[in-house]
Amino acid sequence: MGGTASALWAEDCGREWLLPVVIRPLPVIPGAGAPALPWRDAVSPYGYPHPLTTAGETDVDTFLDEALAAMREFLRSERVLTVFARCSPLMPLAHAYSNHGYVVKHGPCFWLDLTESAEELQSQLRSRYRSYLNALRREGVTAAFIPYSKGLDDFVRLYYRTMDRVGAARWYYFERSYFEELGKLLCDALRLCVVKQGDQLLAAGLFASSGGIVQYLLSGVDERLDQPHATKLMMIFVRDWGKAAGHRILHLGGGVGGTDDALSQFKRGFTRHFSLFCTWRHVVDAEQYEVRLRAWEQFSGMAADPIEGYFPAYRKPIGKSADPEPTHRAS
Repeated sequence: MGGTASALWAEDCGREWLLPVVIRPLPVIPGAGAPALPWRDAVSPYGYPHPLTTAGETDVDTFLDEALAAMREFLRSERVLTVFARCSPLMPLAHAYSNHGYVVKHGPCFWLDLTESAEELQSQLRSRYRSYLNALRREGVTAAFIPYSKGLDDFVRLYYRTMDRVGAARWYYFERSYFEELGKLLCDALRLCVVKQGDQLLAAGLFASSGGIVQYLLSGVDERLDQPHATKLMMIFVRDWGKAAGHRILHLGGGVGGTDDALSQFKRGFTRHFSLFCTWRHVVDAEQYEVRLRAWEQFSGMAADPIEGYFPAYRKPIGKSADPEPTHRAS
């Protein structure tokens, strides 16, 4: 992500607040000139790295007011201009965040309650999905977990092919080293699921599990093999495995960039449960932020987005070939 992995942390009498971030230098805006001392900004890693708090229910807002105020002063001293955080739809976001920045609601994210009965889970499956799955099984299509190292080459190939087909932004083309590092860091918490018909690989997907939550990460499908519903079988296989393993939730996520799009509608077909995805935006130094916006406007010839739009607005790409990062904009 072009920066340094870090974390913002506050502590007071055993109460703690933590947010993982990537600290990045500000983008160069032609003609803006360089400030005497460089500024940076902070963005949470891709995914749902929710800010975490350890505090009693009765004093969480009081503690967060103090912690976020202290964070602001610390970041100003470190010349970090803004903070952009992607929040988990599975966890509540305290009211204090609205007092210290802006909380923007995006589209729905879908999740399965694995504590429900097998019959209840099956009843939530879209009727035509059940027909597709029955057809796949009659044709001998199966899903299974395989060792990560054994299937990584095939997964990366299918994933890139899928990104090409859907016209994904360059941002989604994670390098192979990213997947290798993911395997090293998550070990047994990361699983690779494949869907096959005989020896033919139809689809593959990555899933991570932690704290009773199974998270669907990324997947790819070989559209040349004329089995467009293979990914549906993969989701049902992981659902049934997760329930048997004692996990509580299978989180499928939402649409591209937090929008309610075709991908979101695909995920809606598995469950009746959903929660809104939110982002939190915080401007550390309003005066310096305005300076950056005016420079961006002068260079682009456009008006900068408001706080609930693309954030930070000085990072909004310019031109048709621009490649925005996901969920930096309101849906």
